[in-house]
Amino acid sequence: GTGCLVKAVETAAQREAFIIGKPNRYMFDCVVSEFNIDPARTIMVGDRLDTDILMGNSCGLTTLLTLTGVTTLDEVKGHQESDCPARQSLVPDYYVDSIADLLPALGD
Repeated sequence: GTGCLVKAVETAAQREAFIIGKPNRYMFDCVVSEFNIDPARTIMVGDRLDTDILMGNSCGLTTLLTLTGVTTLDEVKGHQESDCPARQSLVPDYYVDSIADLLPALGD
């Protein structure tokens, strides 16, 4: 979403930006080192395939897509049926219509 702004700053600064946001794993690595998080026991929840789910998958996390954002289930199915590894990396482990769908499970 901010690619145009980043490019403008890069041009003005005559330097290439170092991106730390999703899907770059830099931010996750910082959190892991600070809080001793076990990726095998961590879930990435998000509503975008190209940022949230891609980051979770590239960091070895279980991924949960909420269908409250820009992503549709048809889009997920298209990636799932693809033979392209880049598209496969966008497929979440699970999905829910809304994060509110998880509330009953959290009460247990």
